Amino acid sequence: MEITQDWGTIIVDEHGKLVDASADLCENFRVKRENLIGISIDRIIQRASNKNRNKVFYGIIFGHSCLIRVSHTNSHKTYRILVRQEDIDSFEVVSFMNSLNPDKEKKRESGQNRYSFDEIIGESSAMKKVKELAARIATSNSTVLLTGESGTGKELFAQAIHGLSTRKNNPFVAVNCAAIPDELFESELFGYEAGAFSGAKREGKPGKIELAQNGTLFLDEISELPYQMQGKLLRVLQEREVERLGGTGSKDVDIRIITATNRDLRILVEEGKFRQDLFFRLFVFELSIPPLRKREEDILLLAHSFIDYYNEKFGKPGEGVKYIDEELTERLLIYAWPGNVRELKAYIERGMHLVMGETLTLSDLYVASKKTTAATKQENKQESTVLESLEEEVQRAEMNAIKRALEASNGDRTLAAQKLKIHIASLYRKIAKYNLK
Repeated sequence: MEITQDWGTIIVDEHGKLVDASADLCENFRVKRENLIGISIDRIIQRASNKNRNKVFYGIIFGHSCLIRVSHTNSHKTYRILVRQEDIDSFEVVSFMNSLNPDKEKKRESGQNRYSFDEIIGESSAMKKVKELAARIATSNSTVLLTGESGTGKELFAQAIHGLSTRKNNPFVAVNCAAIPDELFESELFGYEAGAFSGAKREGKPGKIELAQNGTLFLDEISELPYQMQGKLLRVLQEREVERLGGTGSKDVDIRIITATNRDLRILVEEGKFRQDLFFRLFVFELSIPPLRKREEDILLLAHSFIDYYNEKFGKPGEGVKYIDEELTERLLIYAWPGNVRELKAYIERGMHLVMGETLTLSDLYVASKKTTAATKQENKQESTVLESLEEEVQRAEMNAIKRALEASNGDRTLAAQKLKIHIASLYRKIAKYNLK
């Protein structure tokens, strides 16, 4: 098999348009430079793998299988063709690249440290600044408070910080404080001893704090932590020890705590809903994640990234969606994105199900503009009505399923949760939501 090193370079601007191609690339691939200028990089390189997309990836260029390295310089990207291999099996290349860092794949499978700073997409000055600060904070063991609107990627930053810390080979345990009913919170977070309450396991159970030993405990939506639990968490932060529910002694814990919230804790402190002493313990390093509307230059970068992701997920790498038309591009850039990156990803996923062809258009997904006209308001109202109707149907189906599971389990909620294949905490929350007994 013939392998040729360094087949030339391609330089593109911030919009992904080709601005230069090296002479050796034109000679090796028998193309004319003047015919390439202004063409989208996605028309030249078909991605067959998104692995290490910011460093090295496998793709098809001018019909040839290649390994390509991408680097960033100011507002431009440089694509260097490292290796061209004729008739290569793409799965062999992907497997080889994965084998270069097998530990990373194992961590992904176990849910430990799934994201790194390289995988947090954003080339805007606002994102570069926050990533640089986060990287500096990562080497410390101090508590970090991540703030920002819903959908900005706070958990990604938490995992990236953990992955760059000295605790990276130890557990990363995430807890959503808003998802656990108050009556179960203490046992979930602090664990319990045998016989602590009715239905408790004979051998007891370690809580999330113990499970994070020597690693990182991530408390998402910390603003929703029950007031009584705030005092117990404060003791963990101060004394570095935890006492299980029903226990008679404490256990030493060595953990780093990272918290996140989309609410202003200062206001909650003033309202008496959040302990001031706990706030000061958490407020060591505050890292504010900017909303998407304040990093507009990242919107198209993220959109194309999600397109690549869903192309691969839907089994169409290299042959799925490649472009975003001008009308949709304009709408993506002027929309305020109240749901931030999470909302953008949801819109792209919807469009990827509806798109016909290789270009994503405005008709494939509904994206509002910042200024809402009367006609748009009516469209919003109609769409909202449809969504509300669908949501009601889903809720009725869910409620009926819970009723049937409880009846089949003779009221045993633990058994009912097993039948429904959900966590017992989720079942308690849904029972309270639907006022079931």
